[in-house]
Amino acid sequence: MKSVFEAAAVADPGLVDAQELPAGKRKLIEAALRLTAGGRSFASLGLRELAREAGLNPNTFYRHFDTLDELAREAVESVSRRLRPMLRRERWLAAHAEPHSVPRRACMAFFAFAQDNREAFLSALAEYHGTSPALREAVRANLHEVSAEMADDVVQLALMPTLARVSVDEVCTQIVLQLFHLSAEYIDADAARREALIDYAERFIVRLFAGSVLLAQHEAGRGGAD
Repeated sequence: MKSVFEAAAVADPGLVDAQELPAGKRKLIEAALRLTAGGRSFASLGLRELAREAGLNPNTFYRHFDTLDELAREAVESVSRRLRPMLRRERWLAAHAEPHSVPRRACMAFFAFAQDNREAFLSALAEYHGTSPALREAVRANLHEVSAEMADDVVQLALMPTLARVSVDEVCTQIVLQLFHLSAEYIDADAARREALIDYAERFIVRLFAGSVLLAQHEAGRGGAD
């Protein structure tokens, strides 16, 4: 457990991801995210439009991608590679300092990341219900990775020791989806509304876990009665 905490605490995920991507590839991804942040789908982009936005020659696209779907999947994954270690770091730091603060700190970190990566989140939200099956699956697969790592941390940190892993997985999936969809409102909200959204998300998490514990106790009691 210590190695996971240390790796999450010292990593600079933004720097790591920037170093992994060649400059041309990174510029194309950033350009695509800017163009789709208003609700357009990746499929609607033209290569010349994309290259112009990126400040590159159109032929540069095919040095890095075969299709626009491939670019979109890489864009989603590049954001996920930065989001996931940051969230894990926040959860582990909070758990070692004040365990009761984990839900709130995780919400604050998630929403702050969404705000700092506005174009990427708005694009992902549009593609979550978009027309491209490949992109819908890419967004949902990356959200699943976020929730799976959250469940890993809940178990490793013994935050909910009485819950079975299957219940932890279900709760974490619901939490991540809720935060993801709430991020659309958070991004464009004023300071007061953002604080209210953090409060709401924190209560949502606490109530969801508390309800799951009560349900597990009820089912255990009913099983014992039988």
